[in-house]
Amino acid sequence: MRILGLIFALSLSLMNLAHADIASDLEPIVVEASRSNDTVGQMNKDVNIITSEDIANAPAKSLPELLSTVPGVDSRINSNIKDQQVDMGQFGESSGSNVVVLLDGRRLNKPDSSTPDLSLINLNSVDHIEVIQGASTVLYGDNATGGVINIITKKGLENTRPSVTLSSETGSYKTNKEGIDLSGGLPKLAYQFDYDRQQSNNYRTEDNYWANDFDTRLSYDPTDIFGVDFSQGYHLDRYRQPGGININTIDSGGPRGVNQSSISFGSTSDSHFDVTPHVKFDAGTSLVDLSLLTSARKSVTNITYPYFSPLETLNTETESYEFQPKLILSTPLTDRLNNKLTTGYDYIYYTEKRRIYSTGNPLDLVFANEASQGVYLLDEMVLDEHWLLNTGVRGAWANYVFNQTQQTPAKFHRSTTTEGYEGGLGYKYNPDSKIFIDYTRSYRLPNLDEFFQSPYQTNGVDHPALINPGLTYQVGNQYQLGIKDHSFKGINLGISATEVQYKKEIYDDPAIFSNANYDGKTRHYSQEADASIELFNNKIEPFVNVTFQQTEFIKGQFSGKELPDVPNQIAHAGITFRPLERLSTSISTDFVGKRYGLGDEANIYPKVKRYNTVNWSAKYGYKNIEVWVSLNNIFSTHYFVYGSSFDAANNDEVYYPAPTRNVEAGVKVKF
Repeated sequence: MRILGLIFALSLSLMNLAHADIASDLEPIVVEASRSNDTVGQMNKDVNIITSEDIANAPAKSLPELLSTVPGVDSRINSNIKDQQVDMGQFGESSGSNVVVLLDGRRLNKPDSSTPDLSLINLNSVDHIEVIQGASTVLYGDNATGGVINIITKKGLENTRPSVTLSSETGSYKTNKEGIDLSGGLPKLAYQFDYDRQQSNNYRTEDNYWANDFDTRLSYDPTDIFGVDFSQGYHLDRYRQPGGININTIDSGGPRGVNQSSISFGSTSDSHFDVTPHVKFDAGTSLVDLSLLTSARKSVTNITYPYFSPLETLNTETESYEFQPKLILSTPLTDRLNNKLTTGYDYIYYTEKRRIYSTGNPLDLVFANEASQGVYLLDEMVLDEHWLLNTGVRGAWANYVFNQTQQTPAKFHRSTTTEGYEGGLGYKYNPDSKIFIDYTRSYRLPNLDEFFQSPYQTNGVDHPALINPGLTYQVGNQYQLGIKDHSFKGINLGISATEVQYKKEIYDDPAIFSNANYDGKTRHYSQEADASIELFNNKIEPFVNVTFQQTEFIKGQFSGKELPDVPNQIAHAGITFRPLERLSTSISTDFVGKRYGLGDEANIYPKVKRYNTVNWSAKYGYKNIEVWVSLNNIFSTHYFVYGSSFDAANNDEVYYPAPTRNVEAGVKVKF
């Protein structure tokens, strides 16, 4: 509660500036993830933007590393990028199902429980990233319980000469990466092409990754009113993962060791094609903005567990189709009151085909599909350019069909209907500063593989096909209070507090080896604070953000226990020096607090230890050449990215060691 008092005290003192003549030193940033083309200052939400400059200056060379610098985002990557997690809202092991990740507005979430695969995105192709903390259910529906991450890619500019950028990177563990991008524009047409190739042996034994990416983006605007955006991408990767190891293995073979029975290897191919026509025109005193996102995506994954008994391979072929018309109507109601109405319809159809190959057993074949629909309406009003009011509602319908045709014939059909709504009030006490409060009623629908579990065998134990007809959606009631302050040039401050209580939260029940609704309630509470100061004409910039998190089961079988894999504190701090115009260097530290391991809802095992790492990076540009170097985990801290109690059959806990000291360097040349 102390941070709530701090928010009120700080806001009251800063609002004294509301009547002062303060000139804004910030360019208004339109948040595409708002779906209503709002600027950051117009939203009664906790919004953070990772700008193109932030990306260029960051030592991070992957999206999970970059996202870990955002307040309230617990983003962790094992030594292999295919094993990563982005948690917003303190969900731990179910975080992948409670955060919506978008690429230029298109969903990366799959219909199953897998985490959105950030390895599909080449960081060199990213322009900026929008992060909305807290539920955004009205605009995005399912999965948006913890927040929304919208990754915006680079785009060409009309009437510009072609520009080619070549890049090359190298680093520890035989890491190398090469890329090329071409951008430019003709009258009415802009284009961007990117190609990227990378490979690494990574930190641990039996751990490697190889990938190719190709992306194309075109924008055609024949008139001032009408335009069309096209995008196409293809990703292919191969990888090998060593899995977790226990303390005895670490003591005997070191943290780079491996348990042969936990090794897996696989591959992914992912392709998409998107078309978005849009129309924008004046209708009397109103501005009308119409768009229609249509998208098709196909993903094929193969994963083999060679040391399972018997050997097992899972092939999953997923197709998705999105159809999302949207209307934004902006109308001045009076000289003092402006209104913006955003409404739309979301239709997403998923089809999934699973082939399960197991030595000595016939092929198992499962067909599943999900058709989800949502209708939403969000109304936003601005009074006297200071007061912000928003209300919104969403209705959702989903239909699931399962058909297992081989080993264990099974059919299952399920439909569900629910709704979400929100209301918020904010006050802008100067052009770039605001205090806000928001309430959201959120929901999360079950995933395909939570309704239906295919049969599998581990260590000689048979797990039969499981139909889960009693599973239902989870519901959350969220309250968020915050302040974003830019009253003084070069000083950025933010404080927020969020509390959510969930009914029927979907979690991994260790007693039945399947997902279930918790029989009581769960409480998620977080406090966030961040600050940065530009000193000496932006030559020195210290920065810090700290998040305190608390989760607990309320009533039910785990009453009083903490949710697993949620650290009690995360923090990121550092300082950037810019002694010359094109020379910059940064040193930063990352802290992750204690947390119970994956699957330990009963809080039986010791907590995974907290850790702190220190990183350094430098970048220098000369004419059309840019070089950079980063030294990660300078003090070679030994720590675990995850801990897991899923080896409880052996009365043991396994851990996932993270890389010690390592170095990366690269060069870019622009023609």
